[in-house]
Amino acid sequence: MAKYLEKDKLAELDEYRRKIFELRAEAYTKSGIDVLDNDTLSALSIYEVVHQYDPDYNINFARNGEDGKSGGVLIEQKASRIEKKKRTGEYGVAGFQFHAMGNIEYDRYIFATRDKATLELVRIYDISGKANIKLIQKHLLAEREKWLERGRKDQKKMKHDVIVMPEAVLIESLKKSTRQIINNCEVVKA
Repeated sequence: MAKYLEKDKLAELDEYRRKIFELRAEAYTKSGIDVLDNDTLSALSIYEVVHQYDPDYNINFARNGEDGKSGGVLIEQKASRIEKKKRTGEYGVAGFQFHAMGNIEYDRYIFATRDKATLELVRIYDISGKANIKLIQKHLLAEREKWLERGRKDQKKMKHDVIVMPEAVLIESLKKSTRQIINNCEVVKA
């Protein structure tokens, strides 16, 4: 479904774009990092919360490879936007997307949900416990196998190489988790 705006709304949006580009240029000049690249802003907002309980946590600004590290442990990070339900005011659950044939086995995962409207962090799952890591890897490897099987039957299905780690699995299955609130974000460490 197409969505076009009136010229006055386009002009207003273009003014916001101009301001954003000015801020982006200033940040780029100072750091050499393009904050509008791929998932940079998302990673920075996750950093704002995680470094408060893990001072060694750092994020990778390169396009490929791990998303972060802490104390020599490489971290895979995924973020997903969720909507607040109008009737209940509760948030829905997310799905965290991976490339089926990408590197999906890490020793630590950080999954973050963001409010779709405000982009504020709602929940972070910081997972490094061995049993929980095995749970995630088992799920992702099984999803990869399902994707490969679909591709063996129909090559056209190989083009869409997304597999998903459902937040519902995390909610139902994580072992020995602790919860705390940091910057209005629920942090689940497991």
